[in-house]
Amino acid sequence: MALTQEALKAARDRFFEQGISITEWARDHKFDVHLVYSVLSGRSRATRGESHRIAVALGLKGGSALMMAGAATV
Repeated sequence: MALTQEALKAARDRFFEQGISITEWARDHKFDVHLVYSVLSGRSRATRGESHRIAVALGLKGGSALMMAGAATV
């Protein structure tokens, strides 16, 4: 499942609405900051590995309960 531009924009907008910086969220969730920006910009397809886990934590992709354990959404 490809991430749509609309879904990516909605995720970026949630950061603005909640007053949270992307860098702060990435560090709080122990994700690589540059990779979070890559997922949110659409440069990363988030098909596997850490980029997939980032997309799941952001609510952009579904994931199993095991993968989502401890990952809060924005």
